[in-house]
Amino acid sequence: MLRECFRVLRPAGRLTGYVIHTPPGLTADEEARAAELGPAQVTGPADPCTLARQAGFLVEEAEGVTSDFLATCRAFLAARRELEEDLRREEGDAAYEEEQAAKEGMVQGIKSNLLVRSLITCTKATCRVRGVAR
Repeated sequence: MLRECFRVLRPAGRLTGYVIHTPPGLTADEEARAAELGPAQVTGPADPCTLARQAGFLVEEAEGVTSDFLATCRAFLAARRELEEDLRREEGDAAYEEEQAAKEGMVQGIKSNLLVRSLITCTKATCRVRGVAR
């Protein structure tokens, strides 16, 4: 996806986005647990900044926003509990339970320092010299 974003972005264009990922230094068991608790593809071959650079971007800023992410997940869970009756009627019991379990797992992953969230801003490099973005 990053390569396609790079392709369609104009020179010196900017890409900013939130990324849920694992922190560096996790053991194989911790990575496996993070994969269970986090969204699809939360574990990967490299950290988000490295992946952006490999796609040709210059990383301008990477800001940790995990505490805000935790607060958002908790607020989402609280709102779903408050609206449980209506949500069960609209989503069905199985879908409601699945979404609650997924968000509760996310909270557990954040609290266990297995999942983090970053706000990353990148700029499309304006030229390439021997495959290196500048």
